[in-house]
Amino acid sequence: MYLDEFFDYKNQLMKDICCDEEIVRLVTNKEDRDVPNHTLAYSQVFPYEYVPDTVDDAQTIICFDVDIADVENKTFYLPVLYIWIFTHTSLLKLKEGGVRIDKIASAIDKNLNGSRYYGLGELELKNVTRFSPIQDYYGRVLTYQARDFNRSGYRPPAPNRKTPRVK
Repeated sequence: MYLDEFFDYKNQLMKDICCDEEIVRLVTNKEDRDVPNHTLAYSQVFPYEYVPDTVDDAQTIICFDVDIADVENKTFYLPVLYIWIFTHTSLLKLKEGGVRIDKIASAIDKNLNGSRYYGLGELELKNVTRFSPIQDYYGRVLTYQARDFNRSGYRPPAPNRKTPRVK
């Protein structure tokens, strides 16, 4: 695959997040939401690890990135998908009860855990931890692992070393 996952996985995850009604409602904090909501991309949903330097308004942010945890052999490697969800403490409590970041984590997990859109076979949840990226913000990190091909089927022909070079 030649590390296409850095591109392909992020595009798929951006689509999964911005097209899910529950996630869009929880991130925007609005009941009347447009789905798909492509305005979230690069404003509250980022395909890289992002922590704002200054925050003018309380908001909820989702970030995600892909690493290669291990290259098993010439055939397979293990891409790892990280998703950071964090929100201002004033937005943590939901009207219907519960905690906003937990509800978002649950909605993301419904879309991703067992998904066949990432790698070979099913995407697996490996870890969920807490974190606090900046003052007055609280969050969770979800970690998923897949397995994918290390190389594509095409290989350029090797040069024939027995044939003399033409000058």
